Amino acid sequence: MRRASSYDERRFDETFAKLDEVASLPVEIILGLPGDDPETFRRNFERAWRLPCALRVYHCVVLPSGLMVRSPPEHRLDCDPVSLKMISCTGWSEAALAAERRFLPRQASLQGGRAGAFFWTFPPPR
Repeated sequence: MRRASSYDERRFDETFAKLDEVASLPVEIILGLPGDDPETFRRNFERAWRLPCALRVYHCVVLPSGLMVRSPPEHRLDCDPVSLKMISCTGWSEAALAAERRFLPRQASLQGGRAGAFFWTFPPPR
């Protein structure tokens, strides 16, 4: 299941360029959202990584007070009952999420970023 792009990329680029002139902005993306998939995530990751700013990647969690708890049944959410991290969902198999969780720390290390249990940070391109 693929999500249709809900934004105009050209408009995003223009807006981002204007904001970048007056502020230092990080871009944040979430790994493991229902309806997303490894291919789309990786494409968004690569695009965000090329922007002239810091990048933060967060692992999707299902917080008891968050919007994900109201997710429709077809999203097939499976999250860890202790850490609340998404294990699998529509678009993401357990193996696919595990593969990205191995990929991201390697990339963060190569780029001088940081890896944590729930997030990975990447400095702006040099």
